[in-house]
Amino acid sequence: MLIRKISKCIAAVLVYIMCAYGYLTTKGFVYDGNHFILSNNAEAWENSEFQISEDEIRGLGDPNSPLTMYTISAVTCSHCRDFHKFTLPKLERDFISKGLLRFVYIHFPADETTMRAAKLSYCLPKDKFYDFIADLYDSRDWQFSRNEAILENHAKKFGMTDADIEQCKQDKKITSDLLRIRENAFKAFHITATPTIVVKTQSGENVVEFNGYDELKQYLDTQLPQ
Repeated sequence: MLIRKISKCIAAVLVYIMCAYGYLTTKGFVYDGNHFILSNNAEAWENSEFQISEDEIRGLGDPNSPLTMYTISAVTCSHCRDFHKFTLPKLERDFISKGLLRFVYIHFPADETTMRAAKLSYCLPKDKFYDFIADLYDSRDWQFSRNEAILENHAKKFGMTDADIEQCKQDKKITSDLLRIRENAFKAFHITATPTIVVKTQSGENVVEFNGYDELKQYLDTQLPQ
């Protein structure tokens, strides 16, 4: 009996550690072997190519822009929210609106809630994708409720009906596509935190870490064709 109780305790601890690790990494932390730390060193390094079809892309800006930025994000991640809310408008002003950068949001769902939100975003028309993401980041009600109707009400604000939502729930292809994209991003860029910022240039794809927008802008400026 004692051995059985000890085994149950060990199993419970392992489950807790795994859940805690998943939660912290989606909040923008990296485990360095001893502690969870925020990853914000200013550097970039090359990785294997990321594969995503044009149909699966939800992009802002000219597809023919010399630079493409993938942001691997979770809609429940506070650091992703900050990037979307404060950094993306500056990127739109300085790069996207000038045809210098294409911005692509990549979902990295870590649990059932983020997967439901990601699926709804893909079921909406492409031109409503980013407005829906912004609405989710501006709201907290849906994140901490088990009532799926709260999240679904956000989708309804963008024109989805109950029938649309039910059809979206049953769409296994979207689920499969999102999981494949997530797995592909994980393998290509060794994702340890969200958001992970990847910049694609003519010479390849780089994971970019930076401390503040000025550093990011400086890096992007150096990557533009001369």
